Amino acid sequence: MAKANEISHSMKFNLQSSLYYLINGPSTIFASLRCLENDYQTIADEKLTTDRQIEWEDLRYGLADNRFTRFSLETPGPLMIQYESVADIYPQLLNKSDVEDDGVRSIHSESMPYLFPSRYAPSDRLRAVAIDQFGGIKGKLNQALAVEQWIWERITYQHGSSDEKSSAIDTLENRKGVCRDFAHLGIAFCRALTIPARYVTVYSCLLDPQDFHAVFEVLVGGRWYLIDATRKAPLNGMVRIAMGRDASDAAVATLFGNIQGNGINVSTLISNEETTPFQPLYRQDLEENNQVISTI
Repeated sequence: MAKANEISHSMKFNLQSSLYYLINGPSTIFASLRCLENDYQTIADEKLTTDRQIEWEDLRYGLADNRFTRFSLETPGPLMIQYESVADIYPQLLNKSDVEDDGVRSIHSESMPYLFPSRYAPSDRLRAVAIDQFGGIKGKLNQALAVEQWIWERITYQHGSSDEKSSAIDTLENRKGVCRDFAHLGIAFCRALTIPARYVTVYSCLLDPQDFHAVFEVLVGGRWYLIDATRKAPLNGMVRIAMGRDASDAAVATLFGNIQGNGINVSTLISNEETTPFQPLYRQDLEENNQVISTI
């Protein structure tokens, strides 16, 4: 799978997540718990269960063919939705100096939506700021990494500082947010610099406390590179759930009707079947070795 200038570091993880709700009347839940499958990530022993009998339907949706499940509910009462699987991931380590930077000319049509403004990442409104801060940096990947560094240094990670309506503009103005907000700001800056960027939800090993996590990826020279401006988890321990232009394409759960959330539980652990010790790689580790992580 790996080419001459890349190293594949495979690792197996046990995933588990639970969503808890109180149903007060007819309701529908669109849940994104099932993981994506591609050449760099395989899923096995997958189970989706509920603690009472309800109707559900698996769907494919979005630019990345995300795997959603639609749950239809009529009877009031509590509900738990649980997902379990085993994921094998194969992040590719590349020398940063080997990354080809050929600009917008080589972008394929399926990647073009990740270049334009979207609901939570209004890149057109951040173009002047992005060019002022990062426009003088040579190379699109270097610009994206500078965006990550800038957000990590200047935006405070603070639970409860934003909500589902918060956009990259709000995060920039308030200078605080959570992983979703960090990702939206990074995406908006990168698109303003003509770097395609997409939003990614992940199960994340060693994230503390355990939760669903949001990061983003940038497209440079035909490959996607992983960016996490929160720097709260190793980049080689992330299992992709869904991808899209922003959180509107890849929300973990979207609720319709008379329903309220009662909490979540997430666990991402190294599988007991894994024979290789996990060596977590953070941005600092990669920078010291002049490396980046590519996912496809």
